[in-house]
Amino acid sequence: MAKWSGIALMALGVAHLIALGIDALPFAAGWLSLDLWTTGHWLPFATQPPNLLASNAAFWATLGSCAVPSMILGALIVRMTRDGIPVPRFVGWSLCLWLGACALLLEPSGFPLGWIISLALLLGIRRQHSRGEQA
Repeated sequence: MAKWSGIALMALGVAHLIALGIDALPFAAGWLSLDLWTTGHWLPFATQPPNLLASNAAFWATLGSCAVPSMILGALIVRMTRDGIPVPRFVGWSLCLWLGACALLLEPSGFPLGWIISLALLLGIRRQHSRGEQA
């Protein structure tokens, strides 16, 4: 179950990048020309130019989001399970608490799906540890 949770984390990260990346495409050229290299995004939100706010939001919803680290973590979990290395309990609990808090704060979103994946990961970790594997 831990392996499938890792696969699901990778899939969720890819889906996040695709779903939100479509809206971010118009801003990509600006990012490549270093439009985000400005101190303007350190201003209070209310005083930032709307185009900068939109570009920042698009960046943080895609490349700057947790989608890529989720894919990396998912790949690491898959690799650990394939190599017979138990996933540490804190990984499952940390994901569960973070995704649960985010799911309570922002809806509709993909956070509830991530929370379900983290619960499945916790069950998988429990199975790994009950088989006597060391953490």
